[in-house]
Amino acid sequence: MFYSGSVVMAFEEVCPDRIDLIHKNYRKLCNLLVDVEEWGQVVIIHMLTRYARTQFVSPWKEDDGLEDNEKNFYESDDEQKEKTDQRKKPYTMDPDHRLLIRNTKPLLQSRNAAVVMAVAQLYWHISPKSEVGIISKSLVRLLRSNREVQYIVLQNIATMSIQRKGMFEPYLKSFYVRSTDPTMIKTLKLEILTNLANEANISTLLREFQTYVKSQDKQFAAATIQTIGRCATNISEVTDTCLNGLVCLLSNRDEIVVAESVVVIKKLLQMQPAQHGEIIKHMAKLLDSITVPVARASILWLIGENCERVPKIAPDVLRKMAKSFTSEDDLVKLQILNLGAKLYLTNSRQTKLLTQYILNLGKYDQNYDIRDRTRFIRQLIVPNEKSGALSKYAKKIFLAQKPAPLLESPFKDRDHFQLGTLSHTLNTKATGYLELSNWPEVAPDPSVRNVEVIELAKEWTPAGKAKKENPAKKFYSESEEEEDSSDSSSDSGEVYNSLKKLCSLQLICYASNNTVRPST
Repeated sequence: MFYSGSVVMAFEEVCPDRIDLIHKNYRKLCNLLVDVEEWGQVVIIHMLTRYARTQFVSPWKEDDGLEDNEKNFYESDDEQKEKTDQRKKPYTMDPDHRLLIRNTKPLLQSRNAAVVMAVAQLYWHISPKSEVGIISKSLVRLLRSNREVQYIVLQNIATMSIQRKGMFEPYLKSFYVRSTDPTMIKTLKLEILTNLANEANISTLLREFQTYVKSQDKQFAAATIQTIGRCATNISEVTDTCLNGLVCLLSNRDEIVVAESVVVIKKLLQMQPAQHGEIIKHMAKLLDSITVPVARASILWLIGENCERVPKIAPDVLRKMAKSFTSEDDLVKLQILNLGAKLYLTNSRQTKLLTQYILNLGKYDQNYDIRDRTRFIRQLIVPNEKSGALSKYAKKIFLAQKPAPLLESPFKDRDHFQLGTLSHTLNTKATGYLELSNWPEVAPDPSVRNVEVIELAKEWTPAGKAKKENPAKKFYSESEEEEDSSDSSSDSGEVYNSLKKLCSLQLICYASNNTVRPST
């Protein structure tokens, strides 16, 4: 019991793929799990999680029926009937599967955060969806730990909250940001609050976000603005409210807040640009005061995309940008070139000479990206003898309708990693990472986990003390009986000596374990 964790750790390092070595010890490990020392529990739980994914059928089968409907059209009637019959069969959990889930549940109360996290990932990966919710309270309890533990727990909650919002909605206030939280914790809590946002709680969350925007931590304030943009994208009922709030932030004294607001507004306006011409005009006026390159480039891109909706403002913006072209950042220069090309195609009478002037400036720029973009644009929009058939499609290339951006959670692509692992934390496959296998379609033979019990003889006598039968009168075979009795006594003596040695070895091992193990 004391050395089970060390043995399993050695197994994981030497031969983690030898599942056949676990079969006979599976039930023993499940039953001894509560009594194993804490760090041994973590190793055993991770090993049993991988084992369960290879030996039991999926407990989520009842939720897979809808996904198969699209495939039925291409399958034969016999295949459809066979699959339908399989889905009609009620799911019955394997007793060994239930044994593992039942014996790990008490460990959710462990004082060791690693044990609680290990049990949480086990429930997430192998338990029925109706039973996963019990881990949420234990994970929220870990948020009272130090910041390092909080960071790992919040990362795993962020991944879980994308698929199972209902698990953590009752604990919404536990993810509110505190002034004493470090920036990395604040950002993760924002991510979780965004994942949990819905029509019922969005008004409360927006009031909370208004406070966060005023934070002295500028990185956190910028992340909050991005969060507001995601909420506006995901919940259409508050899109206009969020957009108006972001426009109000454009008058903020902090340049970083204004710049981030511009970037988010640009993404929101891509969804419905025709309805917000006034906002585009307001943002065009901010070019004189905003100096952050990303924000300036976003405004220029937005004006270029909607140049036909603001025909009076766009040429004037291009004129101002031509004056400061040489001193602008490379990102801004690229957007100035794009704006000039779009105006040349839609309003060449006013902007032809101005665009040619900007192209001449870009032709001799120090950055080769600027020079390449300049040559590309000139060949497309300025007709000459060398221009090919591609110039006929210049309008389709520059003025094509752009798809609206998808503002998704950065944790969405981490769900293929096992929770609680280094690979999940880094969002990349780390050395030594063992992937969870897919559930088998048919469960392997459960009898491989049965252990044959060999019963020793209940009564045995040591050598020299063998019971003698009532002495009978010697008959013809007296000598043969004496030989048999001597042989049996020698055999029993060997058994006695073997058992005596075995008991001595066990006592020595037990004494050595108690000597090495520090007293508590």
